[in-house]
Amino acid sequence: MHEQRVEHDVGQQAQELLRALKDLGAGALPQTWPYLGTAGGPPFRDIVDSGVFTSGGTDSTNVAALDPWSALFYMTTGRNVAGIVTNAGQQISRLEALRLYTEGSAYAAFEEDHLGSFGEGKLADLVVLSDDYLTVPEDRLRKVESVLTLVGGRAVYAARPFTELLDM
Repeated sequence: MHEQRVEHDVGQQAQELLRALKDLGAGALPQTWPYLGTAGGPPFRDIVDSGVFTSGGTDSTNVAALDPWSALFYMTTGRNVAGIVTNAGQQISRLEALRLYTEGSAYAAFEEDHLGSFGEGKLADLVVLSDDYLTVPEDRLRKVESVLTLVGGRAVYAARPFTELLDM
């Protein structure tokens, strides 16, 4: 594991901006930078602690599809894909990161009445994961994958032992 660390200081100006956003009822929509950059990244911890609305996401779909695991790894460890800590002090818990990706993203898309959390009348798309996201060791977090994906009540992806569900 690389030991290089890049310190990240949000600073007074950013804190004032977060307070202003909160006062306005506005949110912050940081995009994760889980690649090889070393210049720090979004101040996830400061945003979550400020109480400002936020969501999880990445702009990677502008260049290629990216599963969320690299971004969730980055948000929770502060480490880029090379393993270098580039966002020290801005890590959030796995549960906080999951909420940003689910409830937060649904809210940001004006879909919170239909998506993002379990509730009566909401769509029930779901995945069965290869590992327990909340407890898998940090070095395996980026390797978590779906073994069963249901969309609209139908299996759209299945790995063993769920492959027979694709034929239903």
